[in-house]
Amino acid sequence: MSQLETKEQRLEEEQIEAEIGLLRAWQNNLNELLRRQQRSLIRWTLQKKYLLTFSSIFLIVLVYIIFALFAAEKEDLIRLSEKNFMTAFQTMNSIGAEALSTGEQDKLILRAFVREVFNSKLEGLQEIFFLDAERRFFVYENAHGEEIADTVIASDSLWQALEAQSSQTKVKVGNKIYLTKKLFYEANGQNIFVGYSQLLFTIDHINELIKHKQEQTLLIGGTGFLVSLIVLSVVTSLFVRRIQMLNQGTKQVIQGIFEPLPVKGSDEISELTDSFNKMMTAVKERLMMSRYVSQSTLGMIRRVGANEMAQEGIKEEICVLFSDVRGFTAFAELNEPQHVVARLNRLLNLQVEIIKRYGGDIDKFVGDEVMAIFKGSAKEQRAVAAAIAIQEKLQPIFKAEEGQSRLRIGIGINTGVAVMGNIGSTDRMDFTAIGDVVNTAARLCSVARADEILVAEEVVNHLPKGSVDLSEPFTLLLKNKLYAVTIYRVLYDVD
Repeated sequence: MSQLETKEQRLEEEQIEAEIGLLRAWQNNLNELLRRQQRSLIRWTLQKKYLLTFSSIFLIVLVYIIFALFAAEKEDLIRLSEKNFMTAFQTMNSIGAEALSTGEQDKLILRAFVREVFNSKLEGLQEIFFLDAERRFFVYENAHGEEIADTVIASDSLWQALEAQSSQTKVKVGNKIYLTKKLFYEANGQNIFVGYSQLLFTIDHINELIKHKQEQTLLIGGTGFLVSLIVLSVVTSLFVRRIQMLNQGTKQVIQGIFEPLPVKGSDEISELTDSFNKMMTAVKERLMMSRYVSQSTLGMIRRVGANEMAQEGIKEEICVLFSDVRGFTAFAELNEPQHVVARLNRLLNLQVEIIKRYGGDIDKFVGDEVMAIFKGSAKEQRAVAAAIAIQEKLQPIFKAEEGQSRLRIGIGINTGVAVMGNIGSTDRMDFTAIGDVVNTAARLCSVARADEILVAEEVVNHLPKGSVDLSEPFTLLLKNKLYAVTIYRVLYDVD
């Protein structure tokens, strides 16, 4: 196979792999979208919970009204109807018993009374009749105005039914209620059987009335439910939107965005929003102040709490690095303040980035000087590596600007036991390191020439052999020291 064919085949394979990668990425995005949609469907929002709670309560009350209350009203109406018909039936029986005993003489009075009962518009009344002892229809009338002649004889089945029903007075068959009475007339101290009476009425009108009320209630309740649901949805939407705004505000704070939220109204949510704004302002202020506080100070506050500031100091093994900008005083005198501050901040930023990269903590800035502390394993090696990195980073920048300024960096490093603690007054203090170790490092920095890194002998003793190029040791009497200090220069190359 020629080289051209091999190259073409390789290009095809790379293209296929790229297309497969795009398909996989598209599939992953689609799966993530589906998972989000599924979570949104499963997740019960606060608005959904409010609407579900309201709907459940409303529907339970509506069902209770439609069924329970109307069922009780139906029973009350049936009892009232039975009472009215029973009163009319008893009155008719007293007249009917006498009319049956006298024959035709009081028949007209009974018939007139029955007709009057029908004319009284008692709802549900179907028929009234009287049978004499010879099974003839003495008086008969129904809701349709029909009558039966007094010569008609009742059937055996009707007579037997009357006999059976008369023992109970009231018999209910479906929606029909039969009131039946076996009539007697007292004569010469004896009760003489004279016939039967029966009144038939139905409760259909009551059922229709209750059904109509239920339909009306359902219609009104359903309409009210929908209107209330819409109103509640709008209200809860506004309510939830304000909570979502608070939630979004907390997410913005996490991202470092400190925009105050609008406070509307005077309810609890407004108070919560106002409290959130105050809290956010306090967090912003503390975050800005944290830039002026060392990480060791912040770490101490997190450990013991702001209200339990430890007053006593502790001894700790540390490696201290001091870095100072040479020629900065003259530079500040020759340039505008804005340019001086911007230039210094740039130099300090570059140094801080390198120091943090090697695990150091910025203890403080003193003008154009940086004090950094290294702790833990290989602290001396990391401090020296940070110093070399600072020089390697800044020297090319200084050389490129030699025509404008003559800035350089001098660095001093020392290691040993220092006292760590809160230094200052009750109103203003700083968690820092003090002691001979710190003072010696500061003196080394002050005597270091431009581009020079000076380290004490103690630092060298902790460095792995051959890890750093060093000059021959020399001694130097530092300010406020009784004895000369053995010092090494760190040798490095700058491309």
